[in-house]
Amino acid sequence: MLRAGEADSEPSAQRALSGFCEAYWPPLYTFLRHRGHPSADAQDLVQSFFVHLLEQNTLSRADRQKGRLRTFLLGSLENFLYNEYDRTRALKRGGGRQVLSIEQHLPEAEAAMLATVHLSDAACYDLAWASNIVSRAWKNLQDQFEAEGKAEWLEELRPFVAGGGMRTPSQEEAAARLGVPIATLRTWLSRLRQRFRESLRAEVGSTVSDPADIDGELRHLYEILLA
Repeated sequence: MLRAGEADSEPSAQRALSGFCEAYWPPLYTFLRHRGHPSADAQDLVQSFFVHLLEQNTLSRADRQKGRLRTFLLGSLENFLYNEYDRTRALKRGGGRQVLSIEQHLPEAEAAMLATVHLSDAACYDLAWASNIVSRAWKNLQDQFEAEGKAEWLEELRPFVAGGGMRTPSQEEAAARLGVPIATLRTWLSRLRQRFRESLRAEVGSTVSDPADIDGELRHLYEILLA
C-alpha cells in the first residue's frame, strides 16, 4: 500500500493507489457515517481526504517506523476533519477531483455502518477495516481458484472456512454434493484453510510498512472479529 504514496506514474504505483483507495474507503466511510455525517457528505469527505493525501504526498512522507497504516490513516483523517472540514463542506456533490467510484459498493458499506451503531467511532472503524481485509483476502482466493477451474467446490466449502453468518452444512452433506469421499473433503478443507490464512496474511501485509507488524495486526484482526 505504501507504494501508493510514490510520486510517479508507473503502472505499479497506479495499481497500488487503486488498491489503497479500494481497501480503505469502507472503514473511513463507516467511521464518518458513525460520526453522524450523511451518506453524501461522507462520500465527499472520503474523496476529499484521498485527494488531500495525494496532493500533500502524505503517504510517502509517513514515518515508516510507525508501522500500521490503519492507525496512521485514522489519525490523519481526524486531523483532516479538524483542519479542512469547512473547505470540504463547500465542495459541491460530485465536484473536485474524484479518486474512486464508491457507489458500486455503497450498499455494503451502509450495511456495515448499521451493524456497528453500538460501537465507538474507533471500534466501528476497526471492524470495517477487519471485515474489508477478510473480504479482499477471500476475493483474492476466489480469483486463484477460478483460474484453477475450482470455483464450484470453493463456494461449497466456503461456509466451513469463511463463515460470515452462513449456515454450515455437515461435511457429509458437502462431500455428497461434491461427489467425493469424506476423507478427500477433509483434505481439501485443510488445504483451503491454509491458503485462506496465507491470503489473509498477504492482505494484512499490504497494510503495514514493517513485516514484523503482520502477526500483531493478524491478532488484532482476529480479536475484532471474535469479539
